[in-house]
Amino acid sequence: MKTLISLIISVLTAGISLYGQDISSFLKQVDANNPEIAAYRKLLEARRLETRTGLNPPDPVVSFSYMPETTERGGSKKTWSVTQSFSFPTKYLIQNKLSKEKIILAEHEFNLARLDVLLNAKLLMFDLIYNQKTLNVLNQRKVLYDRLRSGWEKMLEAGETTILDYNKILLEFISLNLSITRAETEISILGERLFYMSGNKAGPPDDAEYPVTPDSDPEKLISEKSRIHPSFLLPESEYMISLQEARLSKSGSLPEFQAGYASEIVPGETFTGPVAGLSIPLWSNSKRVKTANAMVDHYSAALDARLLELKSLVQSEYENMTALRKSISEIRDIVKSNNNQYLEKALSGGEISLTDYFLYLETSFRAEDRLNELENEYYKSMAVLCDHELIE
Repeated sequence: MKTLISLIISVLTAGISLYGQDISSFLKQVDANNPEIAAYRKLLEARRLETRTGLNPPDPVVSFSYMPETTERGGSKKTWSVTQSFSFPTKYLIQNKLSKEKIILAEHEFNLARLDVLLNAKLLMFDLIYNQKTLNVLNQRKVLYDRLRSGWEKMLEAGETTILDYNKILLEFISLNLSITRAETEISILGERLFYMSGNKAGPPDDAEYPVTPDSDPEKLISEKSRIHPSFLLPESEYMISLQEARLSKSGSLPEFQAGYASEIVPGETFTGPVAGLSIPLWSNSKRVKTANAMVDHYSAALDARLLELKSLVQSEYENMTALRKSISEIRDIVKSNNNQYLEKALSGGEISLTDYFLYLETSFRAEDRLNELENEYYKSMAVLCDHELIE
């Protein structure tokens, strides 16, 4: 009986490690081989090429005409010309700046999509760790219940207990086996999903642990995220693009130039020389400047609103993480401080029934399971708060 109680104590006080390994190396495999990230990289390259199109002047225009005379004198008139249109140089400078801003925006969007994939993989790794720890604990409990079943079976044969008590142990044992099966199935499913996320190149590590989580404060996190997180950088890029588009719309009020060379040939005469033209915008740019300025105002307001929202989300997640950490500390202290001397004496002296004994185990196991769940939630919360660390 003392061996049985000692095993119970070891199960109840089993700690959960706070230090991790191998997760970062697995995430590197995901970053290098994930099919979604690979598709996003190709899209980024297409976006880069797209932003560099249309920056040059329009193609030159070559024309030729043949006009036979309809009178009795005979003869015909021929003309040809080569012309090129140009905008003011400032327009090309603005277009180049706008192209660079669009490339920056495309890179931020790629980084955000890539970050979402990596964060999802990290959260799945934490779920895998949670289920592996759960399975380890359940297997330890299985040893406990197996010894309990064996002991009660001998007592039943000796007539020291009833078949009802023995059946109760069997039911608890069957329920435990079902929980083990569910945990093993969940581990298998998570392993397959993580294998896919690595591009079918690497499976998740079997012995991974939760990573070290250094202390931080919300202001520091917000400062770090504002500097490198794509969610914080995207609104700024959209605002900068709207400014360049407003400048580009204003340049539409400037005239365009045409220059070229032309010739006119009639019987006995030829006229050849340079030609020049000027396009004066009167109504083609109407309302475009006002529209562009209105969009600048919109993105300016959206920038402030989005940054406030993101900072608020960080604050909320930080408070959630702090509450989880406090709950973990309280439950861990309770689990570790469990005094099983009374249980041992009561069970050995026949002061408690088998039902009371299982009620105590159920309460203790529930506390341990809740500790495991809270730690999983805590490390997920930390992963969300520190997701900017996934950006290299």
